[in-house]
Amino acid sequence: MKTVEYSTYDKKRTIIALAQQNPAFTDFYLQYQDQIDLPAPLPIDFWDDVIIFAEKEPALSSAVKRCRENAQVIQTFAIPGLLEAEVLIAALFLLSTHIKIHRTKDGKWEFLLEHKASNDGILEKIAQLLTDLFKN
Repeated sequence: MKTVEYSTYDKKRTIIALAQQNPAFTDFYLQYQDQIDLPAPLPIDFWDDVIIFAEKEPALSSAVKRCRENAQVIQTFAIPGLLEAEVLIAALFLLSTHIKIHRTKDGKWEFLLEHKASNDGILEKIAQLLTDLFKN
C-alpha cells in the first residue's frame, strides 16, 4: 500500500475540518478564542499526535480518513491565513473527551488527562507538551 505524507498545513486543515463537523465546536471556540494566546509555536509533532489520536478514536477515524482522502476539498473551504491558535482550539476540542482544560486562579492553564484512549502514550505526550508550552 502506498504511503502518502501530508504537510503540516494539511494536518491543521484536517483538525479544523474535524472540529467543525460537530455543532458544539462553535460554542467551544467562542469560549476560548480570546483566552488562548500561544506563547510559542507548537512543534510539528503536536499536529502529528493529534491526527494519530483522531485516527484511533472510533467517533473520528472515518472522518479523518475522508478528510485525508479529500485534501483538495478541504483546501477549498480552508480559511486563508490559518492561525495556529485557531487550530489549537480545534485540537483541544477534539481532545476534550480525554483532556480537561482548566485555568487556575492565578491564570495559568492546566491540561489534565481525564480518560485515556489507549496505552500508546499519545495523550500523555500531548498533555505534557501543552503543559510545558503554557507553564509560564
